[in-house]
Amino acid sequence: MPKFKPKILIVDDEAQGREALAQTLRGRGYEVLEAATGKEVLSRAKSEWPTLIILDVILPDIPGTKVLEQLRADPIAKAIPVLLLTAKPDVVGELSGLSGKSDRFAEKPGRMEDLLKTVHEMVTGTQ
Repeated sequence: MPKFKPKILIVDDEAQGREALAQTLRGRGYEVLEAATGKEVLSRAKSEWPTLIILDVILPDIPGTKVLEQLRADPIAKAIPVLLLTAKPDVVGELSGLSGKSDRFAEKPGRMEDLLKTVHEMVTGTQ
């Protein structure tokens, strides 16, 4: 019987950072999907049903905060936890009202070990 591999959707328009994170997560045993725009994540969230979405706040088409709002308003996608990444730590306080109980925030760039720990906690439901 195959072992369950959590599926993570990484959404970031910066290809180099997205690919580096994807490679690291694949090395940790996760199945990884990649997207570069808000529109792409909104459609893939419902068709791919990821275990977790790692979402950059700054995207070229729709801000990550608006994407999160739309995910939370969708009856299907609202159950998917989201890890919002932001390069502007002062924005985190403003974002706290947008998230559901399963959502978290992290600074970008941050320590990879901290990000991996947060991903593991969110995927497994532990802290």
